[in-house]
Amino acid sequence: MSIVWAKKGRTGKRLRGRTARIGSLPLTSMIDVVFLLLIYFLVTANFAQPERDLPSALQTDGEGARSSDLQPQIVEIRMLDGAPIFVLGDLAVRTGEDLRVILEQLPKEAGVAVRSVPDAPISAVAEAMQASFDAGFIKRSYVPRDEN
Repeated sequence: MSIVWAKKGRTGKRLRGRTARIGSLPLTSMIDVVFLLLIYFLVTANFAQPERDLPSALQTDGEGARSSDLQPQIVEIRMLDGAPIFVLGDLAVRTGEDLRVILEQLPKEAGVAVRSVPDAPISAVAEAMQASFDAGFIKRSYVPRDEN
């Protein structure tokens, strides 16, 4: 025969069938809080490698220049007598077709950057971008230039 001690509830009535435990905690709420904290920390965690730990892209083994080490070709659009001209190094041409012919002879791995003065018309920029596309350049970018 086992003895079950009944304790009184708040209303003063005896609770039958419950054993009196000292120091018991309801674990259901605590488990919910632990899972919510776990989910919060998993969602807010940063799993990306810090940039300072990433390997350098430059090779110092003396392998020579690679295509990623090359500088892009720079096409500058300037205004001369109210008309745009395309300047590539020491060469200057007036039409997009002439620019395409020059660009076809250059290495294409590094890409091309089109840079223009602020007063150059957008049609000249579009013409230079189309000429670089027609010449076979995959990497193309536009960079506006200040009038300094």
